[in-house]
Amino acid sequence: MKKVYFFTVAIAIDLLGLLGCDNSSTRFSDKNVEEGYHLAQKHCQSCHQFPQPDLLNKVTWAYHVLPKMGELVGFRYLGLNHYIENRNAVSINLLQWNKIVQYYTSESPEESLKGEAKRIEIGLTQFKVEVPAFGIQQPATTMVNAGSSGKHYFFGDGVTKQVYAMSVDNTVADSFPVALGVSNLHVTDTTLYALTMGVLQPSDSKEGKLFSINITGKKTVTLLDSLQRPVCATYADLNADQLEDIIVCEFGNTIGQLSWYQNSGAYNYIKHILRPLPGAIKTAVQDFNRDGKPDIMAMMAQGDEGIFIFYNQGNNGFKEERVLQLPPSYGSNYFELADFNKDGYPDIIATNGDNGDYPPILKAYHGIRIYLNDGKNNFSETVFLPVNGIGKAIARDFDADGDIDIASIAFFPDYKNTPEESFIYWENKGGLSFKPYSFNESTTGRWITMDTGDIDGDGDIDIVLGNANFSVGAVPEKYIKKWHQSSPSILILKNSRR
Repeated sequence: MKKVYFFTVAIAIDLLGLLGCDNSSTRFSDKNVEEGYHLAQKHCQSCHQFPQPDLLNKVTWAYHVLPKMGELVGFRYLGLNHYIENRNAVSINLLQWNKIVQYYTSESPEESLKGEAKRIEIGLTQFKVEVPAFGIQQPATTMVNAGSSGKHYFFGDGVTKQVYAMSVDNTVADSFPVALGVSNLHVTDTTLYALTMGVLQPSDSKEGKLFSINITGKKTVTLLDSLQRPVCATYADLNADQLEDIIVCEFGNTIGQLSWYQNSGAYNYIKHILRPLPGAIKTAVQDFNRDGKPDIMAMMAQGDEGIFIFYNQGNNGFKEERVLQLPPSYGSNYFELADFNKDGYPDIIATNGDNGDYPPILKAYHGIRIYLNDGKNNFSETVFLPVNGIGKAIARDFDADGDIDIASIAFFPDYKNTPEESFIYWENKGGLSFKPYSFNESTTGRWITMDTGDIDGDGDIDIVLGNANFSVGAVPEKYIKKWHQSSPSILILKNSRR
């Protein structure tokens, strides 16, 4: 997440950016407020989509977002909406900045927009809840991997700097030392590829690394180093040379980048930068234009939120095209591809719920979105499932009935009204209609990561949840006490469909 403990949360930081633009003909009674509105449009269009004032409440704008943005454009916040020029301002002067501040603090609501309450049915008849006896006393499970069918599954603790291989009976089979903040694991028959951030709190330091670990001999080789808080690695042969290349999301903080590393053999990699900006959080590889070459889809957070396709041009070149853009307050943190309408084209399921940059508030726009592909890689939002503070959603046919269901986790659920948002199983009832279910033990931990796979080799899809026991956000004392007394590193939902 971004808040200190973590990129760790969704593995994603969302600084909430400078101010975007639109072309509305809104009228204001106050001249300074109207000028602030037009100034926001004029100076921020190149940064990200225009954030409407009602996306956040007055307190969040005045005491958290605007002071942070003021720092970025050259103004130091002294309190009570008072700023001074801290350095040479970018594009605007202090008078203009104050008008922008007045626009957002005047036009934003006292209370944040909240979504409609949802009824989540308790009871997962298809899944059996299993809590392994082994775990870390104060867990910081920053990575889970369901592994290969019927073999080991894995989890990594970001603080103890260990990756644990778990057997089907939920006992520890082996462990492997890694660096601080393991965020991603790629598993082959002989090797573990472990990506580590090197730092948990927001940072631009270059302490991230990618390790290759031989499973039997436990020989460790550093493949990549000096990475800026990397949160995701994707492996594919991008240039048809029969060698597996690596795409790395260096989320960073105020700086970062999305890059791919060309495998030239013998542990040598050549770096190619795709997008030299912070906030890269997830990638997927697919031939989107069906020209026979693998392309890259990437989600970006940190201000200019959106999803991009990098089309493979051959000769190690890629052409960037934005396919989705979202306001900077949305907190984009995960996506994946699935063909929801069975038309042969990949659709996007994405989550917006990162809520760790400032004191969390409930946001009506947090949740799961499904964007259908028209066959030409134009994506339109077709389904929105509201979930407060969601962190991830995985699309699979869990009940094997021929359509795609969804499993979701939330690190910042509405603990007061719907704590079961922590985990939801969304059963597809047909026609892209989903019914939410949860289970009584959903508040056993605070789920920050999740993976799916056939853990026990019985032919159906199980779910692994990873718990990070961080006291961040508005969490009721009863849960904090419970987690300190007993809180598992991981929880398994064994699919009992068969």
